[in-house]
Amino acid sequence: MTKAYKFDPHTHTSETSGCSSLSAVRLVEGYHAAGFGGIAITDHLHRYFSSRHDDWDTCVTNFLRGYKAAKAHGDKLGLDVILGAEMRFDTGGYSDYLVYGLDEGFLRQNPYLYKLGLRKLFKRYGDELLIIQAHPYRENDSVDINHVHGVEVYNGNPRHNNRNRKTRKLCGAHPNLYPTSASDAHETEDIGSGWMEFDQPIVDSRRFKELVMRREYVLGRRHETKYAKQPRF
Repeated sequence: MTKAYKFDPHTHTSETSGCSSLSAVRLVEGYHAAGFGGIAITDHLHRYFSSRHDDWDTCVTNFLRGYKAAKAHGDKLGLDVILGAEMRFDTGGYSDYLVYGLDEGFLRQNPYLYKLGLRKLFKRYGDELLIIQAHPYRENDSVDINHVHGVEVYNGNPRHNNRNRKTRKLCGAHPNLYPTSASDAHETEDIGSGWMEFDQPIVDSRRFKELVMRREYVLGRRHETKYAKQPRF
């Protein structure tokens, strides 16, 4: 493998995700300074974050605000920025799912995806999208490995009890699942705590999906962070 291309598949911007203190510019500059090649902006997409019960076109415009600002700044600095989403379903409790393989056109043409529920989303779009369960064993989450492609075996957010070791055991017992590692960046301290390494650039969300499903990557992490309890987002 040539020089590792470090990529963080799970980050949040304050422009879209109110739980993040990182503006798109600060996020991009932080990852660029840390030597990363690219990041995925996976802002929250469900009725209590970006949607706010507006019409769908307005929802999409609001949701893309952070991604577009990050992409523009990334283009200036030479950091690849791709689009993803962290989705929570109306009937799915607190479980969150990272979705890749989409773009603005797909979002505008497929309204209110979070109303489908995980099973319907997987059945309808499982061949088109990559669906990864984020932090499967965080408080109040539930695990359904039959309707995801993979699981986040390392989540670097130190303000939640992510139980990463438990997720690694789950993935080890089910080798068909694709494992991912990410920072879940909301604060400056989170930047670059978890990542994936590729031997080529990730130019868009579909390319990320393809390389993951071909297992052309290795996982990396800074360290196993200590959990510091705080209110759940």
